[in-house]
Amino acid sequence: MTSRPGRRRSGRGSRRLTTALAVGGLALVGTGVVGMLGIVDASAAAAPGSGLGSVDITVSASGVRVPMYSSGGEDVEAQIPWSSASMATGGVTHALTSIFWPGDTGGHGGDTLALLGTPCILENPQGLLPVNPPCVYHPSPPPASVYDALNDPYKAEAQSGRGAPVATAGGQGVSMRAVAHDTDALAQTTMSASQLPVGADTFGETTTKTTVSATGPHTAVIDATSVIHDISLAGGAVTIKAVTSVAHAVSDTVHATGTAATTVSGMKIAGVPVSVDSSGVHVGPQSSSLPGTDQLNAALKQAGVEVYVARPTKTVKGASIALDAGSLLLMEKNTGYTASANDTSRVLILGGASVQAATGKGFDFSLPPLPAPPPPPPAGAGAAGTPGTPGTPGTTGTVSTGAGGVPPVLASPRLAGNSLNLPGGLSPAWVVMVLLGSALVAGAMRRLPASVLAASGAACPIEEGRQ
Repeated sequence: MTSRPGRRRSGRGSRRLTTALAVGGLALVGTGVVGMLGIVDASAAAAPGSGLGSVDITVSASGVRVPMYSSGGEDVEAQIPWSSASMATGGVTHALTSIFWPGDTGGHGGDTLALLGTPCILENPQGLLPVNPPCVYHPSPPPASVYDALNDPYKAEAQSGRGAPVATAGGQGVSMRAVAHDTDALAQTTMSASQLPVGADTFGETTTKTTVSATGPHTAVIDATSVIHDISLAGGAVTIKAVTSVAHAVSDTVHATGTAATTVSGMKIAGVPVSVDSSGVHVGPQSSSLPGTDQLNAALKQAGVEVYVARPTKTVKGASIALDAGSLLLMEKNTGYTASANDTSRVLILGGASVQAATGKGFDFSLPPLPAPPPPPPAGAGAAGTPGTPGTPGTTGTVSTGAGGVPPVLASPRLAGNSLNLPGGLSPAWVVMVLLGSALVAGAMRRLPASVLAASGAACPIEEGRQ
């Protein structure tokens, strides 16, 4: 009698099929679950700024700056043009750009007077006034149009949550635009050409642009650019093709990175091509020392003028960063000028871009909804008690309770960046994969007993009883 190897092969094939079904089903289930989790993460990442807590970002760019007066105090200067954008905690953004910005105080003169209000007319007694003198007459404030007329008219300004998110202004070769949303701000001015009121200094197309934007849950990107073309100073004695200042920074609540620089291209003095850096003017390629450099610097020094590019600066500490791209500076060393007009000795500042940025993770202080007040006690249920414990005579407690008489528990703060946002919707493909994988695993489990316990065939002696 012979054995039956075909039956054993059939049992091995059944076990292999069961194993394949189980492995394939588990693979499909795992892929579907991973896909669902991936959608949850994508949903959380789709909200820019959702993980930002404390935010303090200011970025500015200047074209031509003309110091007006400074004597032992803060510089007073005109900036032609100027752009600034900022972002603060809570998604508060602000964008401001102007073709002639005299500073925050001068540019918002009317708003400042409106905040101060109209003064009170006091009586005029003999001697010293008392600490809190009585008000004889308090005039009514003028209409808002009067204050608005005292603000700088050459500007475009927008603030998130207040008025229109986009503001434009300009005309006659000037274009100004300010945009402020919860997660981004932009301020930009472009001038076709300009000339200083005093002197023969002219400038071609000039553009200043600043942007700040939340590009991810924890990431803010900041940029500032200033470009001045076709510069002519002192009646053409100094000509420059372009002065470009660029500053770029990224802060992600943990680290900050950035770069800043100012470049001067196509500069000539008295028709002689020169380059300029932080050490001064050079004839020929930058940092070279060709014949004529010493004579040129000596002539500038004799005229009491110094020309150089201020070095860019960069300071990084964690998620905080401070950048300054530097500027092309023309300095006046005349003692009479520095003593009576401007003790900084600065005559003209071309270009400039700066960034001040700091971000931190936020905390979610969301509290549970307030509990509904308890229903009134039924008639005759007991003596007067507290609203929280009806029907209990003689109680005077004041602790408010929630449902079931249990005081509400306040939720502890948690990092907003670590919160889990529910997905807006699941792709049907992931669900189908999970269901199909589950069906395959179930089928494999159903076949498992038959595969394991199937008889492999009784042993049959080959030639029983054969001599």
